[in-house]
Amino acid sequence: MKKLLSLGVLTICSVALVACSGNSNSSKDKKEEQATSEKKKSSAYFKDDTLKIDMATLKILSTEVLPSDTTLYREKPQLVITYEVTNDSDEPISASTVWIACMDITQEAENTINKLTVGMTPQDEKFAEYTEHQLDDIKPGGTAKAIISYDLDDTETPVNLKATQGMAGKELGQKKIELK
Repeated sequence: MKKLLSLGVLTICSVALVACSGNSNSSKDKKEEQATSEKKKSSAYFKDDTLKIDMATLKILSTEVLPSDTTLYREKPQLVITYEVTNDSDEPISASTVWIACMDITQEAENTINKLTVGMTPQDEKFAEYTEHQLDDIKPGGTAKAIISYDLDDTETPVNLKATQGMAGKELGQKKIELK
């Protein structure tokens, strides 16, 4: 009887140990999944003129202020930003979609923070390589150059560029653009 009781207790202990071990593994798996998910979320950033989000990498190449010039359809001075986008997703995307979804540009006035208005695409010959494919879809793994301009009322006050992880996404960083 004692042997049978000992065997029963030993069996119960073994089953309990296996059950606890199974819970430990599933807890460990859940922790690993959470860590992977957090790592994926934290892999998005805006640093050193580079925006990295899950679907794309955007690199700002240059910024320049252009004077108004009615012969080039520029009614106001413009801040021109050239950039390139690499498609890191499995689906085609356009460079301009990435910019519009992730970048917000403002300029402080005395009493307000003004959102800048997208201006007419510069028609200057020197920007031809940026306008050529800016509206085309970029194949997965491909890269394309693009350009965007913003109308300026004030050519003295710096502009603030804020990068987010999509339109309503988490803020990833900021860049102050000096206009002089």
